[in-house]
Amino acid sequence: MSDGSHAEAAKLSSGLPGLDSMLDGGFNRGRVVLVLGEPGTGKTIICSQYLHQGAARENQHSMFIGMNEPQSRFMSEMRGLGMDFSALEAKGNFKYIDATDVRRIPEQAKVGRISVGGRELGLVNLLDTIQDAIAKFEPDRIAVDSMSDLVFRFPSVEERRPVVLDLIETLQSTRATSLLTSELLSTGEERLLQPEEYLAEGVVLMRTLRKGVRTIQILKMRGSKVDTHPRPYVITGNGMEVLSTEEVY
Repeated sequence: MSDGSHAEAAKLSSGLPGLDSMLDGGFNRGRVVLVLGEPGTGKTIICSQYLHQGAARENQHSMFIGMNEPQSRFMSEMRGLGMDFSALEAKGNFKYIDATDVRRIPEQAKVGRISVGGRELGLVNLLDTIQDAIAKFEPDRIAVDSMSDLVFRFPSVEERRPVVLDLIETLQSTRATSLLTSELLSTGEERLLQPEEYLAEGVVLMRTLRKGVRTIQILKMRGSKVDTHPRPYVITGNGMEVLSTEEVY
């Protein structure tokens, strides 16, 4: 990992000035933050800008653990937003871990002649992959996008909670600062809280409201004084911009 003074290490910039303003300077180092949102709200983009900030501007090691798409598609999409992760990978500051095969493990799988639960095997394989990659690369910043493909295989809350806890504890043990994305299962004022919201140390909620207005809200962030009001954001050809001084109407 990169070195730095205690003051520098206390907060990590998100790569989005408006979000940093809401976070009172950035994410607290060493925490696991859940980025929760509906499909298409830009969860992958916010993770990418966070990782790009570290790898391109702060000479840190950034790692993306992709569970939704292969590396080639990720690199191409982010290049279109002005983030050249291929160059950062060549420099040694970025690592992409392809974890898409977790989705392809059947409900029942075999290890040799022994039948095992495919869901459990997928989780074990993912945690092993993460731990091996972290041991070799020593990242300062990690993004896991998205854990939904894994945890949705465990339909009940009782089953999902230990799965989420295992994943979060694995990330916490690295001492890196991690973003973990998940799909928002329900919306509205009376929506049901998801197990990962209780277990993560911070929760950022991304929504698309009426007329296509997008909002970002910090639901919790342990150890920080944050702006908890929903704020509008836009996605342009240069990525995502949080309008931290504007209200949502």
